[in-house]
Amino acid sequence: MMTLVLIALLMGLTALVLTQNEKLSRLENNAFSKNESMRIVNDLRQQFTSLLSNIHTSEELDLIMRLPLHLKSKNGDFAIKMQFSSPYGRLNVNRLMESDGTINETNMILLMRLLSLYPIADADILIKFIFDTIDTDMNERGIGTEISATNPNFNNGRIANFEQFNRILERYVELTRDTSVLSIPWNRYIGFDGDKIDFNALNPEILALILPNISAEKIRSLTLFRTKAYLTKEEAIAAEPALANLFDNYFFIYTFGQSYTLLCDLRLIENFHEEHLRFQYNLLEKKVKHVEFL
Repeated sequence: MMTLVLIALLMGLTALVLTQNEKLSRLENNAFSKNESMRIVNDLRQQFTSLLSNIHTSEELDLIMRLPLHLKSKNGDFAIKMQFSSPYGRLNVNRLMESDGTINETNMILLMRLLSLYPIADADILIKFIFDTIDTDMNERGIGTEISATNPNFNNGRIANFEQFNRILERYVELTRDTSVLSIPWNRYIGFDGDKIDFNALNPEILALILPNISAEKIRSLTLFRTKAYLTKEEAIAAEPALANLFDNYFFIYTFGQSYTLLCDLRLIENFHEEHLRFQYNLLEKKVKHVEFL
């Protein structure tokens, strides 16, 4: 079944490439525009609705994300490069605080371990910046830590992406003159979506924070060098018993019918022109969201 899912997806994308190549060949001067790109994204959505509905297990989902897809028309005039990934492979920084404003101590442990690996001048101020952004009130936890108080374009209630998180880092540096915070590889540790981390998508760096007493070799064997996806929590715990008391706090394994958003990095190449887009596709809702031209 795992192979059939991939074959079905490839066949669907091949048909899409052939269709798009025929349509593009009729465009005046082969003009390739954002409107044309959006039409292709909409065509992809229709393909995804039927093709990705065959993903029933974590193993099938893992296969789709592991294999980059590169297809081109017979004459080479049009090509699609596509890579799926998961937004659930790192700690969601928004989950440092619960919806009622209380601190999530389980997740805070990971942030404190990270800041012990990469010491900064004032961890307390950085944490106050983060909390004052996640919450919706205008009460400052520290002097100047409520960014929206002086910048009305800065939204509270959630850290949406790295653009917003980097603005927090910039204000921290402005306030403390400490640039060491910029040397932390934040993109390896934090994300902005999901209540828990997909165990089949997690970064080794995050697992090392959660299991600090496990060897680097074992961490890599559970993440980068694993040969198959874990189908159940029990399989993961059998591979590393130290997960037994921690798994439910931090992780989940994808099951059919669960809401799961795939990130899609898409490159559309027509003759010498290339459009680079990113968008999200939710397996349960069967919807394309947040199309971004890069």
